[in-house]
Amino acid sequence: MGAHVANRLLLHIGTQKSGTTYLQRVLAHLSGQLKGDGVLYPTRLQGRREIYNHEAAAYGLLGTAAFPWVPAAKAQGQTSAWDRLRRKVAEWEGTAIVSGEALSVIDAAAARRLVDALGVPNTQVIITARDLGRVLPSSWQQHIRNGRSTSFTSYLNQQADRRGHGSPRQLTQRWDSDPEQTFWRAYAIGGLVERWAPLARTVSVVTVPRRGAGPDELWHRFRRALDLGPVLPETPPAIDDIAANVGLTEPEVLVLAALNREVDSAKADGRDMRALRSRLVREAFAPRADRGAPIHIPDSWLTRVRGWADDDLAMLRSTSAVLVGPESDLEVADSPGPPHTPLTDDVARAAGAALAVLAGLGDSRSPGA
Repeated sequence: MGAHVANRLLLHIGTQKSGTTYLQRVLAHLSGQLKGDGVLYPTRLQGRREIYNHEAAAYGLLGTAAFPWVPAAKAQGQTSAWDRLRRKVAEWEGTAIVSGEALSVIDAAAARRLVDALGVPNTQVIITARDLGRVLPSSWQQHIRNGRSTSFTSYLNQQADRRGHGSPRQLTQRWDSDPEQTFWRAYAIGGLVERWAPLARTVSVVTVPRRGAGPDELWHRFRRALDLGPVLPETPPAIDDIAANVGLTEPEVLVLAALNREVDSAKADGRDMRALRSRLVREAFAPRADRGAPIHIPDSWLTRVRGWADDDLAMLRSTSAVLVGPESDLEVADSPGPPHTPLTDDVARAAGAALAVLAGLGDSRSPGA
């Protein structure tokens, strides 16, 4: 360990699906400038690919016990990345920023191990959070992009079963003791704050703006939470949307689910299929002008999901967390319109775009151009 230690650690722990990739890419883009101003945001190269966050490095410290979806060999392969990250923070004399969205899923014991290993007494935790009305559709979408074919209704039923019943505090204790409860450990915001509060000087919760807010509003809120003053620019650098993360519409997710359903489950979760789905998202879906309707919580589920969010918010209010952004951004909004079934034409157009790319005939112009 070096002779110094960072005098302040800003630890951004997620959550997933809250603009983390975008924020991390902004910080990576600014890392050279930040270093000159006394702020460390470590990045590294893996082959020709820039690793712009610190999630994988945390695998090397905490392993599969903290991250059940990470194979043991992959976690073991990240031990040197963790050692480099820890050493960089230990040797830095100013402010260090560490960001990994999956840190929000780890239990209390793993969180303490991580903070202790980084060894910065002045640790401040930053959480970026969306409401469950946006998180659940986004999480289901990722579920499909990872090779599953579960319907949205079945997925909601699974999450309801995993959440269970009881007071927010009882549920939080139960989730913390169950290695498989990664979803609710992360997205029940009150419990997440309570888990990390004993490890930090402060915990800030940055609410993710709803659609219609200014394009830079998430950055503005995150910048306030980091509290680095003029070191961070008010206007963030432009980040390519596809590079940051592309959200899918309901017809597009249904096409991927149907594709996964036709493939052996082991192969659907394999590297080749992941690459294929990424290609379809990047080349067939993202460039389309008319992509169909976004995914929304079905009306039949709104009351239940809103109740979950209200319970979690009540627990959040009992903590000392600093809220950056309006609390209303963590409430579940009403359905934007009447119930609908994805139009056959919308699904067919998404499927046609995918087939065209696979056949080498793709055209990124708007449909009918």
